[in-house]
Amino acid sequence: MAYEVSFTEAALKSLQRCSLKDKKLIIGNIEQLAVDPLRKSNVKKLVDFDAAAFRMRVGNYRILFDREDDLKIIDIIDILQRKQAYQKR
Repeated sequence: MAYEVSFTEAALKSLQRCSLKDKKLIIGNIEQLAVDPLRKSNVKKLVDFDAAAFRMRVGNYRILFDREDDLKIIDIIDILQRKQAYQKR
């Protein structure tokens, strides 16, 4: 059973700023993540990072998200370029 995906306002704004090619790549990877987040490659648990629990690498972008396995929900927190993704907020 696939997970339900929700986006924050920040994630939607960030996605709108991406090029069409990058949007397609990012959305495709999020769809794959929703099908089976435990087996998706390029996903790592973040340590000492308050904004999100996980990140997924997609090209030069990092998708920051939280995952609730019991409820089968993935919350996309933000979509940032690599150089911006790990700055303190």
